[in-house]
Amino acid sequence: MGRGRPRKMDPETVLDIAMKVFWDKGFDGTSMSDLVCETGMAKPGLYACFGDKESLYKKSLSHYYNNLGTPLIDELRNSKDPLKVSVRRFLKTVAHSMLDNSHPSGCFVVNSLVQGASQRPAMEAIGRKFDQNRRNTFIDVFKKAQQKGDLPPEADAKALAEFFSAQSLALGVLGSSNATKETLSSFVDVAMTALPE
Repeated sequence: MGRGRPRKMDPETVLDIAMKVFWDKGFDGTSMSDLVCETGMAKPGLYACFGDKESLYKKSLSHYYNNLGTPLIDELRNSKDPLKVSVRRFLKTVAHSMLDNSHPSGCFVVNSLVQGASQRPAMEAIGRKFDQNRRNTFIDVFKKAQQKGDLPPEADAKALAEFFSAQSLALGVLGSSNATKETLSSFVDVAMTALPE
């Protein structure tokens, strides 16, 4: 008697698995054989559902950003707390995520930016788009904080926003190097001293 048809996997589940493979190995380090092995889908099925390797990579990066990045950025944007509280919480959350052993180390978006020089323009562009979204959110938050009197009028709100946006990238790099909880926490504490009283 035959084995029957293989069980179909939910596309979201497959995308989550593919995301972690790309996140861990990068685009160049990931083969279609890796994706077939990890997802349990045959190569024709992967192509039919997600397109070629580049398409699957871009969908995986979008999946990462939409599920892990967007909620964090939305929380920062919509926070009613004082600026210092909101920014510290954002950075602490990023730092904590770097210690989550259920995910590959570091930040997938940061990894994609670092690897961008070896990628095709369309692939590099998607990582840069997500990076720009985060930067724009920080700039908006800092300018609104200054309008509310949460930042001194003489402070350079845009420069501070760019600085703190960059700190979240730096945390991603530290996470990729397996930094300890203490190192990440100290990094956040030092970064916060850049905010004027």
